[in-house]
Order: sequence, then C-alpha cells, then structure tokens
Amino acid sequence: MSSSSPETVNPSASWLFIKDNQSIWVERPHGRLLIVAGPGVAHEQRDFISDEALDQFQIALAERLANDGWFLWGVDRERRLATDRRRLERGTPDRRLARRT
Repeated sequence: MSSSSPETVNPSASWLFIKDNQSIWVERPHGRLLIVAGPGVAHEQRDFISDEALDQFQIALAERLANDGWFLWGVDRERRLATDRRRLERGTPDRRLARRT
C-alpha cells in the first residue's frame, strides 16, 4: 500500500506517444491527477481515488496504446523541444526580474 496522499507533491511525470503524425501526451502533474492530451484536440483529465487505481489505469492505457500501434517516444521530455524563442537576451534567467527597473 502506498503512503502518498492527494496532497503529496511529487515531481511531474510525463509520457509522449506518437503514431504517424499524431501524438498523445500523458502527464501526472501532481497527486493522483492524470491528464491525457491528444490525439488532436482530445483532452481528458482524471482524478483517482488511490495511487493504485491511477497506476492500474496508466498501465492499461499504455498497453492499449502500444497494441493500437502507438510508440512511446519519450518519458519526462519537455514538449517544447525547439531552442529558446527569444530573439534578444533578457540579461536574467527569471523573466519577472527583467521588467523591474
């Protein structure tokens, strides 16, 4: 039995599945919350009553996706893989500090 509670702060975990030109992003941002985004505009958010129920659902989802031809492309990857979009240097890594003068 797991000792985690819904208030437990765990590091965010994510999985990216791809198939052809589509993707499905599965994320566990905190507690017992699971978000499934994709394919396309599909979006689902579920809150589970226990860690075990969440784990079982996630395993079944991954198995179903694999059986349907989806490929696990990455685990805990940043979705924005491109380089920094800023064209000018900010002078500080914290954007909030850049506005204070």
